[in-house]
Amino acid sequence: FHGRSLIYNRATPWHTDKRDKKFAWTPVLTTGHYTAGTFRFLNYDVEYLPGTLILLRGAVFPHQVSYSGGPRVCIAHFTHEYVVNRTDVRALPLMTASDVAASL
Repeated sequence: FHGRSLIYNRATPWHTDKRDKKFAWTPVLTTGHYTAGTFRFLNYDVEYLPGTLILLRGAVFPHQVSYSGGPRVCIAHFTHEYVVNRTDVRALPLMTASDVAASL
């Protein structure tokens, strides 16, 4: 990973991570003392409480975060092109839950 974004007490509007690689998986961890949070993507509203870790392809899927009820810190780790070029890291296929179950 090349960088970290620390987001303090801020909700994020709908966006894609334009500087991230389209095949990169970005881990996003949230912490703090807030009481309600929602991570929205692909027409899903996912409960996003302190301690939640989400992996997403932020350059591909638009996403949004809202929260309330106290302080919040979000930490996102982004993949740098240098890491991709210097390793054999390649795109992971996008799979549905049915695809994953069938491959087990």
